[in-house]
Amino acid sequence: MRQKLKLKKKKQIVVVEQKSKSSQRLALHALQKQLQALKLKEYLVLIGLTLGGALLRVPMQEVPSAEPITFFAILAGWLFGRNKGFLVGASSGYISNFFMFGGQGPWTPFQMLGWGIAGYLGGFLGKKSRIWSVLGITFIATLAFEIVINSVTPLMTGGNVFMVFLLALPFTIVHLVSNLVFCSFLPYFKKLISEKGGFDEKEVCVNLVNKFKRKFKWMLPRPKTATR
Repeated sequence: MRQKLKLKKKKQIVVVEQKSKSSQRLALHALQKQLQALKLKEYLVLIGLTLGGALLRVPMQEVPSAEPITFFAILAGWLFGRNKGFLVGASSGYISNFFMFGGQGPWTPFQMLGWGIAGYLGGFLGKKSRIWSVLGITFIATLAFEIVINSVTPLMTGGNVFMVFLLALPFTIVHLVSNLVFCSFLPYFKKLISEKGGFDEKEVCVNLVNKFKRKFKWMLPRPKTATR
């Protein structure tokens, strides 16, 4: 009688464990699907930010030194990290030059570098970064762009580097002020995109998936043995 009870309990335990494993497998699968959806959204947003910066720069060329790419690059870096911020800044600059007066030239790689730096710096902003941190990053990014461009201009024109910086000072001020004004709206747009796209959930999903994989190693695919 006792043996029968023990066998019955063992069967119940096995059934419960199987159900638990099945529910955990389904939970992991759902989380992985959610991550895939978020990654797709992320790529679409990155494309949108890149094209937005590139296309909006064209009508803004009527105002010398005012440009929207720094805004979009920092936003991309803040949302998705330093490398993707760099990619958005550099790509926007390259694409926009196809539609700008003057077009592509030896200055293009340096423009791409300058805007790439802006996007990379945006990645240093944290979730709880406030407006002063954003404006500080914008200030540094704009000065970095001006230093890169003005430093290489004499190599292309043959002028004096000190004279280039001096003559560029009014344009640098316009560039700096316009970027600070544009980027003062960054916290609003960052919050809007994060909430609408559900990107705040990404870190939670990644942590849960890693937790499942560490706890339940049986879920991981077994490595294939080499056959000869």
